[in-house]
Amino acid sequence: MADAVIATLRCLPQLLAFLALPSTVFAHRLDEYLQATLVVIEPDRVRLQINLTPGVAVAEQVLALIDRNGDGVISTNEAAAYAELLKRDLIVRLDQRDQELKLTNSYFPASAEFRTGLGIIQIEFSAATGRRAAGAHRLTLENRHLPGVSVYLINAAQPASAAVQITKQIRNENQSAGEIQFTFQLPPNSFRTVEIVALLLAVVAAVFARPRLAQKTSSR
Repeated sequence: MADAVIATLRCLPQLLAFLALPSTVFAHRLDEYLQATLVVIEPDRVRLQINLTPGVAVAEQVLALIDRNGDGVISTNEAAAYAELLKRDLIVRLDQRDQELKLTNSYFPASAEFRTGLGIIQIEFSAATGRRAAGAHRLTLENRHLPGVSVYLINAAQPASAAVQITKQIRNENQSAGEIQFTFQLPPNSFRTVEIVALLLAVVAAVFARPRLAQKTSSR
């Protein structure tokens, strides 16, 4: 029970982000595999924080995909292999351009916790998008992982950067696919900062150049 409490606390920030969604979202039955994705949009990257919770009736089916040798222990290699399997079922596009996802973090509960229906797998992927142009942008996400037994959630996190503003979210009926519309604006002082740095570099260059000029003058 203590392990279950710890696992729940680990994903508390992600769970709170879904409280704004309709109440039907939380009708998670024992025969469903709940896949909840929190999309974090940053100025130069996108992160997907995914919580996967198999109900009791599908826990063994999911566990068989992870614990390939059936020894009851999820090894590092088995965890990495399942994360790769999930990644192949995710399609992320920014402004119609495919984004390459990389695994950045993962947590797998013990096999015994899986069988209680309380085990939550946490997997995070990120995609380096580079500094994007100012203006409106669209990010689309499609999750095709285990559609026969799964229910899905997609939600955008509140951006930590003031430069990113979420303007609209569109989801299909079962939330296996969604579109997040957002705007990106350069910070107001960005150009001013560049001007200050350029000025400082000019001053430093002038200071280092002065002794050389003085030396040439005295040699004459």
